[in-house]
Amino acid sequence: MKEVLFISGNRNKAREVNEMLGAWGISVKQKPLEIEEIQDKDVEKVAGKKAEAAFSALRVPVLVEDTGLHIEAMNGYPGSLIRHFIDSIEIEGILGFLKGKKRSASAVTAFAYCDHDGVHTFRGEKPGRIADEIKTRTDFDWDCIFIPEGHEVTYSQLSSDVKNSISQRRLALERFADWFQKQ
Repeated sequence: MKEVLFISGNRNKAREVNEMLGAWGISVKQKPLEIEEIQDKDVEKVAGKKAEAAFSALRVPVLVEDTGLHIEAMNGYPGSLIRHFIDSIEIEGILGFLKGKKRSASAVTAFAYCDHDGVHTFRGEKPGRIADEIKTRTDFDWDCIFIPEGHEVTYSQLSSDVKNSISQRRLALERFADWFQKQ
């Protein structure tokens, strides 16, 4: 079984990643690490810079992740800046801004793997829409308002098995696992 070092302080995210990569025979070892994160709405750029910083600090191959929520009525914002939006205006602020506006959105995840050969990024995107109101809250901030395409309920209302089989994180990890198995 191959193993990857996943840099994240979020145990729930690490659990999800471990569950998904386990299907490809990849074991995940989690390590929290304080690294500076650039501020940009592009998840691939943010993940790539985080991977470079983590590799530089640890000098071993690492996998990092960044996820964003791109809302059409906000010209693609907040993207990777979603944490700052939620900290500043909360989920309710996003819903308030969208009153009477188009609610199309995309959840986007980028995994970046960095080793001595450089950074490799893997992107997954799930189209959907923003709910009219907050649904079941979970440890994943905006899961309570994002309704993935093909479903009538938010990520937070789906079972973890269903969410993990359709999410943008799953799509990105499929690309990573396919590449990583060939290394």
